[in-house]
Amino acid sequence: MSAKMDNNSTNTTRRVAIQTRFDEETYAKGKVLAAIYDESFNATLVRSLKNEIKRYEEKHGDLPRQIDPES
Repeated sequence: MSAKMDNNSTNTTRRVAIQTRFDEETYAKGKVLAAIYDESFNATLVRSLKNEIKRYEEKHGDLPRQIDPES
């Protein structure tokens, strides 16, 4: 399944629309966490993933970037 690009974003960074699947408990706790941080579930996921990438790269070095097939 290919990801759809969000062309309506005002942000200069290209954003990709994807679909994810979670077990019910993880999803429910993620929704609570998003409410605690007063942000959307999606924003919580994005922030969490960015933090994990940063943590990994600080320990192991930069991750390679996937080549964009549209280039």
